[in-house]
Order: sequence, then structure tokens, then C-alpha cells
Amino acid sequence: MVEKDERFFSEPSYTNRRVTRQNEELTALIDWCQITVKEVDAFTIIEDILRIPLNLMELHCSGKGIAGHELIAGFDNIRILKPTGNAQYEGFQILMSGSGCRNYENFLAMNQETWFDFLERVCTYNVNFPRIDLAIDDRKTYLKIPELIRLKNEGLISSQLREMSENSSDELTEDEVKPKGKSLYIGSKNSDFRIIFYEKGYEQSEKFGKELDTDWNRYELRFRQEKAVRVVQELLKDRDVARIALSVLNEKIRFLQKPENSKTTRKRLYPTYPPWEEFMKDVGKVRLTMNPQKKTLDKIWNWLTVSVSPSLKLMSEIGKLDKQDYIGLLVKNGRMNTTQQRIYDDYKKSFRLGKEERRLFDSECTKYLTE
Repeated sequence: MVEKDERFFSEPSYTNRRVTRQNEELTALIDWCQITVKEVDAFTIIEDILRIPLNLMELHCSGKGIAGHELIAGFDNIRILKPTGNAQYEGFQILMSGSGCRNYENFLAMNQETWFDFLERVCTYNVNFPRIDLAIDDRKTYLKIPELIRLKNEGLISSQLREMSENSSDELTEDEVKPKGKSLYIGSKNSDFRIIFYEKGYEQSEKFGKELDTDWNRYELRFRQEKAVRVVQELLKDRDVARIALSVLNEKIRFLQKPENSKTTRKRLYPTYPPWEEFMKDVGKVRLTMNPQKKTLDKIWNWLTVSVSPSLKLMSEIGKLDKQDYIGLLVKNGRMNTTQQRIYDDYKKSFRLGKEERRLFDSECTKYLTE
């Protein structure tokens, strides 16, 4: 295994961070996992590497792949891809987006495994890691994204990464301009390492119709190619997602505060921005989260709750007056489209698992149905 690159991992922050599992304000996640696997067939990837029962995977499924690859098998956003065109090679890609990672944690729980067990097994094969993302969810909101953007615009930031940008989304209403979330990007989108700070609560509200949670930020670290390989090696050495993510974050960036002594011009002598200092002081409280869920059903349930249930309630009350079961009539005459049928089939397949496995697999859905 390759030794740590001192330019990439900060030794002091790497060795000194300790993680507790009592703190719910900061959690660490593996939030994207993309793996190239060679010299094995797709069935080996499904059953031996991923350890997903074959009867749960949809083979030859329809859906989009990625550039140079076609989708050949999948379970929700856990996908197996085959190279096509000019990108052909003897092998496949495993691709798990953020929701795919959360869904795969169901199978890790069923197999009584962790992410580290999975990565360790993967590395016994001929593999490469095109991309892996680590993320920190901040529920205390130590940092305010608009403030970080302001500091960036005023040059009050010290970083080895030179390219920086921001994104802001707002909605004009009759009375005001309503903010819809801000993001700060540090590092080029084409580089092998990039940091993104964004207001996750706004994103979730916009995507899934959830009630806006302003106390939810996410800080993502996106590793590609060689740096993705190196970060996997470090994860297997340290077996601590939080410590690795925050060590790299602490090494790569520091937000600054203008010194009271205006004669000081060297940035490295500027004091640290107090909220950043507090955040880094408390990073030892970060824990690795294992929060499996059926993301697609989560999305549908939230949409039904926010957008559909008021209309259903209206028709139910009118039905009482008319002595008609309008809701039952809607369900009876409803027809699922291809995507909905696939979701149903995936959910139905899960009941072939044992009772305890089903309980783990459906825990998140049950939470929403009983709240």
C-alpha cells in the first residue's frame, strides 16, 4: 500500500482527530462511490463483491448510464455499467450516487458489514476508483454559506486550490426575493479534487417538497482518479471517514479574519475566522453515519404528503357528502408507469429476504409511514 502523501494529508490534523458517536450535529458519509472492476463477470460483481442477492437486481434494466457506458443491471441507484464505444475495456463499473450509497447501506447492514469491509473486499480484485466523495453533514451550522462566500469575495481565504466560484438561487415572490440556497465551490470541476459547501436543507426542500430546514449544511470533498485511490487507501488504514474528510478539509483550506493591525499584509499571519476555528475544534465530535433508506420511496412519500394529500382530503370529505368512495375509485382506476412498476417490483422482491433483513431494509419507509 502506498504511503501517505504529506502534501495531501495533514499529519497533525490526521493523527489528532478523535470521533465520538454521541454527537448528532455532525455526521460523516461516503456519498459517491464509483469503481472500475476488471477480469470478472457481472454476476461476480453482484453476488460476490456487492453481495446483493441476484434476484433483487434488475438485469438488462432500462435507464441512463454515463458517458461511454451503458446500464446493464441495477437496484435503485446502485448500478452496474458496461463500457461501450471508444471507452471499451474488459470490465465493468459499479456506480453508486449519494442515494445509491444510502441504499447500499441496507445491504451492508443485512450482511453485518461496514463500508470498510466492502472496500477491503473490493481491493482484492483488479480495480480502480474513478471517483469517491466524502461528506460532512452539519446540523448545527457552524458555518454560514453566504458568509463563506463573502469571505471568499474579500480574499479572506487561504487555500492551495486556486479556482473558486459560487452559485446562488433565489425566487421572486410578490413581497420579497426568497432565497433558495447558496453554494461555494473551491477547486476546478475538472480537477482531481474539489470542495463544495452548500445549504443542503434548501436542496432537499426544493427536490422533495420537504419543510425547509435552514440548519442543514453539507461540506463535500470530491476525489477523482489517483486522489480517489489514495483516499480509499487512507480509509482502509484509518477506518474513519470523519477523520479523513476533516483532516483533508483542514489541510486544504482556512477562512480568515482581517487582523486589527492593518499593517499585517501576509495572509498566513491573519487570524482564523472564528466560526471556522470553532468548527475545526469540534471536528472530533463527528461520527460516521449509517442511515440506510429507500430514497425513491422517500421522495414519493414526501411528494404525496406535501402536494397530494390536501387534494385527497378534499375529495374524501366531498365523497362523504356524496356517499361515494372517490379515493378508492382513483386507486382502482390508476395505472403505474414503467418507473413506478419497477419501484414496486424492487420493493416486492425485498420480501424474499428473511424477516430480520426485511426489517432493516424497510426501516426508513416504516418510519415515514408511522410518523
